Amino acid sequence: MTDRLELRRPLETDRARFVELFCDHDFMVFSDGACIAESANARFDEMLRNAAELPFAKQPVIELSTGIIVGYSGVAWFDFEGQRRLEFGYRLVPEARGRGYATEAGRAVLAIAAESFRGELLAMIDPMNRPSSNVATKLGFIFWKQAMVNGYRDDLYRRVVP
Repeated sequence: MTDRLELRRPLETDRARFVELFCDHDFMVFSDGACIAESANARFDEMLRNAAELPFAKQPVIELSTGIIVGYSGVAWFDFEGQRRLEFGYRLVPEARGRGYATEAGRAVLAIAAESFRGELLAMIDPMNRPSSNVATKLGFIFWKQAMVNGYRDDLYRRVVP
C-alpha cells in the first residue's frame, strides 16, 4: 500500500479486468502486442502461478481514489542466456501514465522483494520507451546491455537486491 495505490497478489476475481487489459492495444504498447482472449487468460494464469511462488510477483496496481486496477508491477520468470531469470516489469493504462504510479508501485514491490529475496532482477525495456527507462533508473536499475529477448531488441537493466 502507498499513499495513492494498493498493491496485492492477483486474485481470480481480477481475471476479467486483466483479460480486458491484455487485449487492449494501448495497454500492451511496447510489448508483442495485444492478446486475444485465449492468450490473455494464459497470461493471467501465469500471473497467478508466479504469485503463488513469489510474494513480489506481478501484482495489480489499484488506484485508491477510484478502486480501479490501472496496471501491474512485479516480477515474472523468463529464460535468458540459458538461465531462468526474474524480470521486473510494470505496465499501466494510458490515463495512469506520467503520474508517478510506476515508480511508486515499483518501490512498494521492491520493498516486498527485499524481505525475502537476494539476487539479480532484470528489467527489459523497449529502447523507444524513454519514460520506462527513467522509471527503471529511479528504482535503482542500471543499464546493462541491449539484447534480443524473445525476438525483440530490448534494453536490459539490472538491479541486485542485497
